[in-house]
Amino acid sequence: HVGEGDLVIATRGGVKSVHIAKDGDITVGMGRAVLPEGDVNVAVGERGWPARNVNMGNPHAVAFVADLADAGSLFAAPSFAPEAAYPDGVNVEFVVDRGPRHVAMRVHERGVGETRSCGTGACAVAVAAARRDGVDPRDTGLPVTYTVDLPGGTLVITEQPDGRIEMTGPAVIVAEGAIEAEWLENALG
Repeated sequence: HVGEGDLVIATRGGVKSVHIAKDGDITVGMGRAVLPEGDVNVAVGERGWPARNVNMGNPHAVAFVADLADAGSLFAAPSFAPEAAYPDGVNVEFVVDRGPRHVAMRVHERGVGETRSCGTGACAVAVAAARRDGVDPRDTGLPVTYTVDLPGGTLVITEQPDGRIEMTGPAVIVAEGAIEAEWLENALG
């Protein structure tokens, strides 16, 4: 409902700056990542992996796996250790390499299950991949960009030398619905 240009949006994670390009792509200033110290592991069933702890205003555990199918159905939350690392739960991203600075991911969002897309998760994945690959823009003084494929589409994540992270991709309507007035009245009750 908004044309090209700049705007700001208030979120629970703070005010985000948004730029809508002429071609329709949207770039969102996602803030800066925090990389808490300490080893973290995630597991699905009997399989486990080391994970990178990345906080984007919400907690993420990023695990690099051989195959996205390794994550299983993601109906249930993957387990993690140590429990103290995420006292309020964690979003868990499973990531595979697709090419140079190009990864694909699946995510289990805490309290929800697997989702088709997660913007903060894609940002956490790009930061974790850059650190894994030895590319830290704070050290090089150059921005680093990763393409992140999700089941719901592709995002391009850029981390600037000052730590600011920008997420670029399309915004599309994936579903529409209607709420019956009687149902809403009963629900609000």
